[in-house]
Amino acid sequence: MSPKTIVITGASDGIGAAAARELHGRGHRVVVVGRSPVKTAAVAGELGVDHHVADFTCFTEVRELAAALDAAHPRIDVLVNNAGGVFGDRAKTEDGFEQTVQINHWRRSCSPPCWWTSCSPRARR
Repeated sequence: MSPKTIVITGASDGIGAAAARELHGRGHRVVVVGRSPVKTAAVAGELGVDHHVADFTCFTEVRELAAALDAAHPRIDVLVNNAGGVFGDRAKTEDGFEQTVQINHWRRSCSPPCWWTSCSPRARR
């Protein structure tokens, strides 16, 4: 299989970081995305790959991330939409949604159109 460009959100630790390590080890071009600048840079530095920082509890940051990815990576073959979380309080985001709902639900249903310009035609299917 030829190497793919794979963007992994929520890749600053846990399952996302493990996926980044595994896919990078298999020869793919991995792009690490995370909320924590320090943790995201650490994973990217370990692997020697590009990284971007975005907080999925903020739709503005998701749109800015999509634009940055589009500018930096003309072709994205795979998006691993792994960002997620459970927050103990019921605080609302600046977009007006409860944090857990926004990061776990709305990011899945609202963010994909942001990515489509960079996705290869095959990945759009």
